[in-house]
Amino acid sequence: MIVLGATFGSAQVENPSPPSTAPTPQAVAPCTPQPAPEQQRQMAAAEPPRSVTPVIPEAKGPQFPTPYQRLHPWEKFKVFLHSTYSPYTFAGAAFDAGMAQATGGWHSYGGGMNGYGKRYGASLADTESGAFFGRFLFPVLLHEDPRYLRSNSEGAKARIGYALSRVLVTHDDSGRKRPNFSLIFSAIAASSLANSYYPRENRGLGDTMARAGDGLLSTAEMNVLREFWPDINRKLLRHKSIQRLEENPHLSKIQDALIGPVAPPPCPPAATPPTPDGR
Repeated sequence: MIVLGATFGSAQVENPSPPSTAPTPQAVAPCTPQPAPEQQRQMAAAEPPRSVTPVIPEAKGPQFPTPYQRLHPWEKFKVFLHSTYSPYTFAGAAFDAGMAQATGGWHSYGGGMNGYGKRYGASLADTESGAFFGRFLFPVLLHEDPRYLRSNSEGAKARIGYALSRVLVTHDDSGRKRPNFSLIFSAIAASSLANSYYPRENRGLGDTMARAGDGLLSTAEMNVLREFWPDINRKLLRHKSIQRLEENPHLSKIQDALIGPVAPPPCPPAATPPTPDGR
């Protein structure tokens, strides 16, 4: 009895060892684009209380980048599909055909309405094949974003430089920058395909590469227009006729498909994980 009592008493007095407080390693979250610290402070200050219903902000002033959202293959196909029946596609082909006939391009097609029809068909085939290769096929195969993502800069020169550089730079499906292989390969593929319906004197390696270069130059010019289109659009909306055109859901859907959101900012530097001793 004395031995059991002593043993039981010592078990009550003895304190259990405290649990270990050493930090356990945690999985590092994948790098996601985050707003700059100054933007974070402004966004936090402008955030309304939870009990207050937030109001819709006006489309004025600097717009903060939204989180990047990747496009699935079927969404890239929708981007291509929207460009195929866009009125801008047919209007651009009509303009190019008129310029070609006025300057004597594709001489073998002849003149008159018959020659203009052939030129229009060739211009439209160039546009549609370039859209298929550049907005669907190669972006799916190379996992690249076919949309134009607008700059998050404010200066006009910086935005123009950004728009021109998008010919050589794009974003992959995770939002990271990479060379724009989809656009370069699509320009070469569409120019090569044109050898099947262009006049014989306009075929060959030299003409193919020249057409590919012209296609890239035309894309650079269009990128500048896409970059400043929201600013131009806000001024044009003062006119009632432009307002009715902008309210057309068909044209709004095409514009949203071809021009993506603001480009994501670069990822912040990764923080060094703490060591077990707290250093």
